[in-house]
Amino acid sequence: MKTPPTISVVMPVYNAARYLAQAVESILAQTFRDFELIAVDDGSTDRSLAILQQLAERDSRIVLISRPNTGIVGALNDGLEAALGTYVARMDGDDVAEPTRFERQLAFLKTAPDCVALGTAVCFTDPEGRPLKPYRPPTSPDAIEAELAEGNGGALIHPSVVFRRKALRVCGGYRAQYNFIEDLDLYVRLLRIGRLANLPNILLAYRQHPRSVNHVIGDRSRQIAEIIAPLRQSRGLPVLAAEALPRSSFPTGVAACRRKWALDAAEGGNLAAAWANALLSVGANPFSVSNWGCLRYIRDLRRTSPNPPAS
Repeated sequence: MKTPPTISVVMPVYNAARYLAQAVESILAQTFRDFELIAVDDGSTDRSLAILQQLAERDSRIVLISRPNTGIVGALNDGLEAALGTYVARMDGDDVAEPTRFERQLAFLKTAPDCVALGTAVCFTDPEGRPLKPYRPPTSPDAIEAELAEGNGGALIHPSVVFRRKALRVCGGYRAQYNFIEDLDLYVRLLRIGRLANLPNILLAYRQHPRSVNHVIGDRSRQIAEIIAPLRQSRGLPVLAAEALPRSSFPTGVAACRRKWALDAAEGGNLAAAWANALLSVGANPFSVSNWGCLRYIRDLRRTSPNPPAS
């Protein structure tokens, strides 16, 4: 009988052919090597399944599941059902893990038995993989719980998290009624079992693109209010109505996304990425005053930079 691995990596995949090989290779290159990679093809209509099949032929640690499309919650639960590891690591098919990600997360979890989920800081990148800016969520369990009580599922970046598999099973895995905000719902329920934490290290390149979930799901305020109500009550906080929650600030449309990424890259000091995205925002909508204003702003930053990036 096969010895169970220490970590089961669960990667749901839907039409991720453009980025998939790089994402998988970043997992196969981990310095901690005792894992299985459960790739769940969720009825992709592009070359995702063929890419996964080719990679699985090269590395026996890849466990491939292919079935009709059900959405991310179904794919995640199918991956959890197949998982054999003591820990479950999340990964998406369009992100890139740093080589020491699992090594560092596992070292922390072995010293913190009450921690049931551990995320990391990440670096946002644009669709081409250019770095935009770092995102550093809170590291302390108390600060994370406070963020979740306000409805901020980004208190842990889902594809950066390693969970204790036993805790996932106790809380029942992911729930279909909260598709697209399944991470927030899971985190709140995990708090009944243990604590959540983040490493301050940037261990994941978190790719942004116009078709990513955050840019297309629309408003989920009512469901968010429903999810966090028990947590707020347990903390002695008043229940928030959906109307009191902040609306999503994620832009929609290629031009708006590119403009935001240009500004994010400028904030992160990545002026080459800022310039590239500013140009693309104008190209996507040359009639937008905001896009031209963004381009001029980035141009001026490049002119005044002590080390102007190459075009």
